[in-house]
Amino acid sequence: MRNAWTFIAGLLFAGFVMLWSAPVAMVMVVLAASSGNVSLFHAFSGESVFGAREVDGRLEARMVNVSFRPMMLVLPGDPRPRRLLLRLEVTDSDVFDGSNQGVGRVRLDAWPLDQSVDLLQPPLYTLVVPGRQAMLDDGGLLTVANGSRHGAYSLSSGQWLFDYDGSFASFTVEGERRRYLAAAAADDEMPPGSVAVVSHASPQGLITRLLVTASDTTRARLLRTSVSLIRPAVRQDPAGGRWVDLAMPAGTIRVPMLGETLDISRAEVPVGLALSEFKNWK
Repeated sequence: MRNAWTFIAGLLFAGFVMLWSAPVAMVMVVLAASSGNVSLFHAFSGESVFGAREVDGRLEARMVNVSFRPMMLVLPGDPRPRRLLLRLEVTDSDVFDGSNQGVGRVRLDAWPLDQSVDLLQPPLYTLVVPGRQAMLDDGGLLTVANGSRHGAYSLSSGQWLFDYDGSFASFTVEGERRRYLAAAAADDEMPPGSVAVVSHASPQGLITRLLVTASDTTRARLLRTSVSLIRPAVRQDPAGGRWVDLAMPAGTIRVPMLGETLDISRAEVPVGLALSEFKNWK
């Protein structure tokens, strides 16, 4: 008899919980629908999954990694840092494909965290680019690996900043402001003799882009293959001036910094190479 009463009491308690929780759930759904944010729950989903299947006798696997991170960032046009919620989703369509030809996708969404109601609004921006690996940098960058080419994007706006082969340099200028220096091999569609593109950027946007060229097109093609070995460096001379060094097989290019700009008029360039400002890429 005691077990029967316990069972009945359990049913009554479950009914009581459903009586109160069901209306709350319905209200949440109605609020989301009325505000035009039916996809809110999907946008904030944080499920990471891994699945494998056999296709034509070969095992294929797909992996989706989702992560969230709040960060203080300076947005364009606003000198005050603001707190953003970042949602990073990286999809690798074939985990077992170790070549650089694998298919993947990187998506980044950003919401302000000034007020809780901000999360009910569409994100400040959504960035979707090809890639199989991605990382949020503490300096305000999203770095994405897509084959042998890497790209850097601003966490403040989702704007593409630069591509790089190998690695890029990070340094600070007056006021502890972060700056980046990167080099990438020139694309085939660029003018004949193009060797590398050198980018100077802040976490909020591009500052300047330079083009390294060679007078001999055959030499230019050979130098292109070694751009991934370039390790951009920033050094300070005894007089207090700053220089950018780009060590290449053909010699080291040295460019003095004038404030926050690269002074190419006083650059030291190896024989057979040239350095100029370049604006028309992507």
